[in-house]
Amino acid sequence: MLKSLKDRSRWTALLIVALAGAAPVFAAANGPVPSLPWLHEGMVLTFTWYQAMAAGNGSTYQEDEHGGWVDPRTGHQLSRSDQRGTSGSGWTEVTIACIDGDKAVVTTASFANAGSLGNNQPVPQQIGASTLVSVTDPGDYWIDPAKLATLHSVPSQHVLVTRVPWKMNGNETQAIRVQMVKPGSYSEHVYNAQTGLCLHFASSAEGAPPKYVGPGDMGRGDTVLSRNEFVGARDLSIPWAGEEMPAWVSGLRALHYRGPIVSRGPLPSLNSVFFADMQAVARGRGWVQFSSVVGKQTQGAPNTPPGKGEITFGRSQFGGLWIGPEALANLRQGQVLDQDPVTRMQTSITKADNKSIVIASRNAAGEIDNEYDRSTGMLIATSFFDVLTKQQSILRLQGRE
Repeated sequence: MLKSLKDRSRWTALLIVALAGAAPVFAAANGPVPSLPWLHEGMVLTFTWYQAMAAGNGSTYQEDEHGGWVDPRTGHQLSRSDQRGTSGSGWTEVTIACIDGDKAVVTTASFANAGSLGNNQPVPQQIGASTLVSVTDPGDYWIDPAKLATLHSVPSQHVLVTRVPWKMNGNETQAIRVQMVKPGSYSEHVYNAQTGLCLHFASSAEGAPPKYVGPGDMGRGDTVLSRNEFVGARDLSIPWAGEEMPAWVSGLRALHYRGPIVSRGPLPSLNSVFFADMQAVARGRGWVQFSSVVGKQTQGAPNTPPGKGEITFGRSQFGGLWIGPEALANLRQGQVLDQDPVTRMQTSITKADNKSIVIASRNAAGEIDNEYDRSTGMLIATSFFDVLTKQQSILRLQGRE
């Protein structure tokens, strides 16, 4: 096992070299996907993200019986306020949690750059995702190099494909840029021509025109601009990655989690309940997929429709649904499992007793705790603490079917 982990780390390092132009060395990698030899479970791809919203109108209006503006179509009074653009930046980490034939489980975690707010640590965001994708074409992250080589421009469909040199870390590599230019929107992906890894993504999209346009307003929809740049790759050393998925996972039909949202700052806690209900919809070797309904209920406040989607767990991830029994028996309190050089998140065992263990991922700007039953390895609780808002969202297992 140790030899395998060392080999993976070596090939991940060679990936970075390959992207800088040393392709012949990189070609020796031997991952489970022949067309993508560098790709393997437990790999983390890190990208920067930037997003900005450019105000399209200049003013926003809302109904207000004391407002100084009148909608001539309805006669309703409106109040006006200046509309301003917004922007943000940070990092996205993409983990390959499982590879099963032509499928892969890909999890994403987002971190915000809050330096302008006086916090110099990457701030964990509660907007991650975990999806089941095609292993050779998962969307924005990579593409099968053989398929990439066949792409060509299609002017009638507003698609432009060009070969371009691309600089990364001061070195130049050969890349293929795929651009789509349509009225009101633009997108481009730049892929390493040999590996198929996405090095750069950018897009812009103009929204619908505003409902109200006053004197001096521009009358255009807001424009959202985004950009992502590949930073690097590394390997996670996950103690249970090599174990078979526990038998109880195969029999799961549903899971139900509930818990409070607690203030850890000066403001009082609201009487809010956070919930997540999951129904198993698919399984494979080393992964399970659920349809999910996630939401929040606050006493005395209008009900907000819950979010619906899918979530997939794999064997090679932190914060997953299970821990294998062999690894579970050997985890010890204080044990450090990972140290992320980009997000500065340290993952360690913060509690280990006869009933459960807690795995915490934390930096100075946030903390994510996951608690596992000591006898089964099942995730029985999870919590997310945001240092900026001083709020902690807690979910505890309430039932399983």
